Amino acid sequence: MKLLAVRTARSIWLMPWYFLNPKGRFIRPAIEAMRARYSFLKAPLDAPFPMPNEGIKFEQGAFNGKNGMVQILSLTLHNDGVVIDVRSSTDDADLFMEDVVAWANKEYGMPAVSELPSTRLYVSELNVAFQKLPAIFNPKLAPLFAEVSAAIADKTQGNADFLSVQLSTDPTKTNRQSSFRVDREVNTPFEENRYYSFASTKTDMHIRLLERLEELSV
Repeated sequence: MKLLAVRTARSIWLMPWYFLNPKGRFIRPAIEAMRARYSFLKAPLDAPFPMPNEGIKFEQGAFNGKNGMVQILSLTLHNDGVVIDVRSSTDDADLFMEDVVAWANKEYGMPAVSELPSTRLYVSELNVAFQKLPAIFNPKLAPLFAEVSAAIADKTQGNADFLSVQLSTDPTKTNRQSSFRVDREVNTPFEENRYYSFASTKTDMHIRLLERLEELSV
């Protein structure tokens, strides 16, 4: 499998926002210093009155991640937590947020990472190319595929094949459904075996799941 692009690597730290500043300190100096520390092009003071539900956002910064300098697409503070978006890996998103918290703790007396009652969730979006066609369906379905092809398309359109496969947790068990999905890349010939994939997990685990899928290739 070849990794073509990391489209999104998102770490979500769920917690009430007031735990980040439990004593109500004046944080304007911290906001200005944070912008400089991480080279953010945009910061909350540029737009001090965000639209409802948009959150307080820093955008287009930089951080020295696991494998060198990476781009921080955004850090957004919502009422129920913090969302960090990068395009390298969720590990970098976590390392960045941990660095922010440790720095704010040292310089401004904010809580340490160990003091934050946070739950971490992840989103990973990747584009990949498989060397072989993933064995999504039982080979016994091949005759059905041929029948479907004959029924819905002519020879100029090619044979029908799967466009998407998705595994998800039971939505009736929790209000936080998790999923793993693989879709053929849009406007791309089937024979190129290029796919978009979404997973509610860390980037490294997402890649492992896709590699495991390719190991089952026909």
